[in-house]
Amino acid sequence: MTADVLLFTSPKAGSGAARQQIPRLIDRLDAAAIPNAVVGCPKLLRELVDDRRQQGLPQPVVIAAGGDGTLGLVASHTQADTPLLAMPMGTENLIARHYGLSNDADAVMKTLASGRTMQLDAGLANGRLFLIMATVGFDADVVRRVHLKRKGHIRRSHYLKPMVHSLVRYRFPVLRVLSFDETDQCIARRQVGWAMAFNLPCYAAALKVEPGAIGDDGQLDLITFAGRGIVSGLCYLAGVVGGFHHRFADVDRSRVTRLRIESDCRVAYELDGDYAGRLPLEIKILSHRVRLMIPASP
Repeated sequence: MTADVLLFTSPKAGSGAARQQIPRLIDRLDAAAIPNAVVGCPKLLRELVDDRRQQGLPQPVVIAAGGDGTLGLVASHTQADTPLLAMPMGTENLIARHYGLSNDADAVMKTLASGRTMQLDAGLANGRLFLIMATVGFDADVVRRVHLKRKGHIRRSHYLKPMVHSLVRYRFPVLRVLSFDETDQCIARRQVGWAMAFNLPCYAAALKVEPGAIGDDGQLDLITFAGRGIVSGLCYLAGVVGGFHHRFADVDRSRVTRLRIESDCRVAYELDGDYAGRLPLEIKILSHRVRLMIPASP
């Protein structure tokens, strides 16, 4: 199978009008005589991309129809020179919102025809790629609870009950955060109740936790909150909503290329809004790991 465009999707990707854009896009690709194929298996995606490379052909554009997790999955099964284009159909679609991408078939075709590419950094967390953030703490516990109950497409309303459960049951265990330099020397240690590492300045509900994060600077923006408990968490949330949490004395910010987060308790972590496992967590930056197609500048 040889295709210039590979459309990666799954049954869980989107619903309603958003889902209807997939056949519309295929019709437009066919009308433009652009060879294309639909792929739903990550292993097959990797094989198709590798086959193009072995034949000496240019890499296909891979359109990721889904949420931020789908784009991360596609990135992990392709290489740094494979152009990726997000067709947002998830709950938050943080990357698409940040770069002005749409799931409308005509908008996708326009980006294919006249968009530009950029090399985006990626984080590697316990061997798994993430493009936006890795977090450990209360929010990751909520995401874990949503994951355990997930059936099909997730809506924001699905987070309400798990959030209440986490408010009642999460105990804010001590997290040990260690930062390392390029020579693997530990340069900082701290004990906190919440830790987040950002590659892009995006978070759910448009909250600006780390608005200064830059996706192609070869660094992750680490922010930690020392307080532990619901009262501290609510204070931090108020600070984030109001944009003044950076002024709190127990909030620490730094830029890192590698870090480790550990705890004596069973603590969940999430990557790009998806539950990914439990501590310990090793994270490092992969500079310019992903080639992302975005709309042309105005």
